[in-house]
Amino acid sequence: MIAEKKKIAALLASPRKPGNGEILVKELCRRLPVPHELDLIRLSGHKIRPCRACYQCLATGVCPLKDDYAEVLDRLARADAVIIVSPCYLMGPSGLLKVFLDRGLQLFSRRRELQGKPAVNLVTAGIAGEAGYTEAALNSMTLIMGMRLVASEVFIGALPGEVLWHRPDEAERVGRIAARIFSGEPRSFSSWCCPLCGSDTMQLLGADRVQCQVCRNFGTIRMENGEPRLHITLKDENIFFTPEQAEHHHQWLMGMKERFLAVRRELGVFLANYADEETDS
Repeated sequence: MIAEKKKIAALLASPRKPGNGEILVKELCRRLPVPHELDLIRLSGHKIRPCRACYQCLATGVCPLKDDYAEVLDRLARADAVIIVSPCYLMGPSGLLKVFLDRGLQLFSRRRELQGKPAVNLVTAGIAGEAGYTEAALNSMTLIMGMRLVASEVFIGALPGEVLWHRPDEAERVGRIAARIFSGEPRSFSSWCCPLCGSDTMQLLGADRVQCQVCRNFGTIRMENGEPRLHITLKDENIFFTPEQAEHHHQWLMGMKERFLAVRRELGVFLANYADEETDS
């Protein structure tokens, strides 16, 4: 019996073709231990317009902007696994990816299709130690989309292809990532990583208090057996960590529209005080 091919959707946020991210994706798929087909989604080749903050998609599930966003989202939803890839630009993800995520209110209508889907995040940076908050941004995006992050890695390479050029050790690292996508094995986290989401990006809040910058939960950091250890607790008001919390946030957003309609006239009077200082550009 021939195994059914898995569908892999790779969201590429680099304008380069092929760039280091694309090279990583193709090497990963070459090493996948299951039959598959790869759907490369180059954001640079799609028209994704900035969000207008009209909230129409919350009520209807459909954005009034006429562009390629819905098509890209459809391709992600149809996939069995998703790879998100971004270069580091000025310490963060590329603008292509951020504009795509800014339209994410539409994800509420598709979250059930994305929920629990295995995902891999890959970051490319030109200099070791200079990836900034790019990985944290991709991991936050995966959490918002409701997918199950199986691996998150940063690779170094400035020139096109340099990320794997004469670097068999890095190719083997890609192979280890590939082996995990459909393995079903849970991720293991170091003691200094968030035990809920695996992030190593924390905001220090004074004394021993911290907040994870990916899943937004609070906790403490302590030294135990000579190593720092994070103790993070899931907060009830988290807006994306569980499907129930995401739906609660969805309902809150819907309520904001009703609140706006109730106070629209009062807001109009208040905003009029600033109209004479407005400069069009």
